[in-house]
Amino acid sequence: MKKFVLTFAALACASFFSLAFFSCKKQGAHKNTPDPFEIEVSEEKKSAISSSSWHPSQKKICIVFGYGYNDKAYVQKIVDELSPKYGLDDGTEAGGLLFPLVFPDDFPMGRISRLPSLIGERELSGLIVIGAPENTNYAIAKLEDEYSSQETMIPYPVYAFFPQDDVQGIEATANFVVDRAMEGSGAADDESNKEEVVQTQVKDLDKILDSAIEYMLLTQAPLPGNEELIAHVCRVVGKNYKVSRYVDAESGLQSINHFVIEEK
Repeated sequence: MKKFVLTFAALACASFFSLAFFSCKKQGAHKNTPDPFEIEVSEEKKSAISSSSWHPSQKKICIVFGYGYNDKAYVQKIVDELSPKYGLDDGTEAGGLLFPLVFPDDFPMGRISRLPSLIGERELSGLIVIGAPENTNYAIAKLEDEYSSQETMIPYPVYAFFPQDDVQGIEATANFVVDRAMEGSGAADDESNKEEVVQTQVKDLDKILDSAIEYMLLTQAPLPGNEELIAHVCRVVGKNYKVSRYVDAESGLQSINHFVIEEK
């Protein structure tokens, strides 16, 4: 019995220091991110970002449309809303900012693991994943491997909206995760809720994406996983939504970077 207690204590300590190291590593990677309450944008920069006409962009923002948001007509509608402002990447230096991908149609053999190869040599300003399919977290982890020698996380922001991937996995690889608040349940990863997420699309996704893209261009860095993160998410999703921290139904613990939104 004594040996068991000592072994358990040793494992607990090891887990604690492992988590502490990971937390410090994430904090270090985000040290240059502005405070959400102190972001001041010059009129010149604000005008450039908000301009209705796009200009060529060397860096790209990749948007992956996954489960529940991958209907061709739906994606085309969203792209048509955003492209006049940001432009589309056409593989040339004269291309625009946005690089949209539809899962599974644009992925060889329908595998999300091909995301890094599809991004290729493009230099990203951000990655947005909507309705992330299973194993998206591993695909993002592969992107992180490119920076492993620098002992830092991906140097650009990664936002995940309404994922169908493993919740803990996507939490570990994205700056933040946003789910819709489900009536009668606080667990965003409950199996009974996943079907409802797939069937119900947010009506103003184009506005949320527009705001998310602008925020990526303003902050130009991953967002910090601390108490200020919820303020960043509030600014991204806009004033029409109430933002709350995700609470695990079994443990009652609040997530650091997983949030649920509901219309006000």
